[in-house]
Amino acid sequence: MHCKLVDVFSKQKLQGNGLTIFYDFDEHLDKRKMQAWTREMRQFESIFVNTNAQPYRAWIFTMEEELDFAGHPLLGLAYHLHESIGTPNEQCHWSIELNHTVVELSSFWEGKHFKASMHQGVPEFIATLSAAQAEPFYEALGIGHLQPHDYSAQVISTGLPYLVVPIEHGLSKVVFKTTELETMLEKYHAKFLYLVDINNFEGRTWDNRGSVEDIATGSAAGPVAVYLFEHGLTTHKKVTIKQGRFVDRPSEIDVELVCERDQISDVVVSGYVTKVGSFIPQ
Repeated sequence: MHCKLVDVFSKQKLQGNGLTIFYDFDEHLDKRKMQAWTREMRQFESIFVNTNAQPYRAWIFTMEEELDFAGHPLLGLAYHLHESIGTPNEQCHWSIELNHTVVELSSFWEGKHFKASMHQGVPEFIATLSAAQAEPFYEALGIGHLQPHDYSAQVISTGLPYLVVPIEHGLSKVVFKTTELETMLEKYHAKFLYLVDINNFEGRTWDNRGSVEDIATGSAAGPVAVYLFEHGLTTHKKVTIKQGRFVDRPSEIDVELVCERDQISDVVVSGYVTKVGSFIPQ
């Protein structure tokens, strides 16, 4: 089985979010083994792709579970496809089938750096929390005293529903104080929580036990950019979200909001991808 390592949302190796791309594997490789190989590589996520199907079929796993959608694995996959079957000096377009949707990607070389983009479609506004409803989430992160009065926490999805929790500074003060975050999020139909500094457009997110912090989260960047725009925190339709500083893997995620008649019709998430290495069986 062949696999490739890339770092997503960075122009440099050993920054951004690491990814293992598995390809050219036996068609009988089942999801149980995909999960096992993801744990073996110990990257935050892995993606498995079958390019014999049309559109190309992919499966995404964290070390704990399969995901129906994720951002940085898809952008990393675009690098592999461009390198292996794309046209080097032209922009390429890819259709990737996941469990419940088809995602459109594009990729191109920008001088010495490779960049990939993903169309996440129309955002879905799932829930807006009152101050009282949001308070337990701030308390769960140990920042109850930093809950802003002017901005509400909101569940937004562009493929994966995130509870976007605003804060004004104080990202460094987070201390997890709950093991029940997943249950708390389910009440509002959210999968994960994303804490965003609305002054600096920088964020943090974790697994729901608070044991692993994500480095750069493409599936969350779309909802976060939508939140910032809808709440008037930016008037620009292009936003850069910073993440990963607290785990020494600085990352930048670019988001463009496409609007028609004052409504967001598409969310395009982009990032640089850097190849780390390839593994070819002997």
